[in-house]
Amino acid sequence: MGADFYLQADGSVVGLVTLAKDHEGPPFHVHGGVLAALIDEAMGAACWSSGKRVVAVNLNFNYRRPVPLAVALRVTGHIAGSERRKTFTTGAILLPDGTAAVEGSGIFVEAPQIFAGLANPFARLPEDGG
Repeated sequence: MGADFYLQADGSVVGLVTLAKDHEGPPFHVHGGVLAALIDEAMGAACWSSGKRVVAVNLNFNYRRPVPLAVALRVTGHIAGSERRKTFTTGAILLPDGTAAVEGSGIFVEAPQIFAGLANPFARLPEDGG
């Protein structure tokens, strides 16, 4: 979807994206599925950038405000904790004024066998950026 992710000093990730007409759901607003996919990607990127090769097994989203098209959005992903193979995450979509429009949480499970031999696309995220 075109988000550029950046690693933060605390291990979280921030993505920057502006969505256009092809991501429209309600008139002049972003489709909820697109917003969910962005938070999923940010939460997964937080896991992968920490070296965990994971897949999502549970995702939850709370839509707080409509998200208009063509505005600069910040997408965040954080690791909230872990327990054996499970990693618990949180994420959000922030409007330009910093208001959380969508909040999410997820459970990701380590599955290195699925990704054996594949490069980690989030191993070297650029730092800061947002």
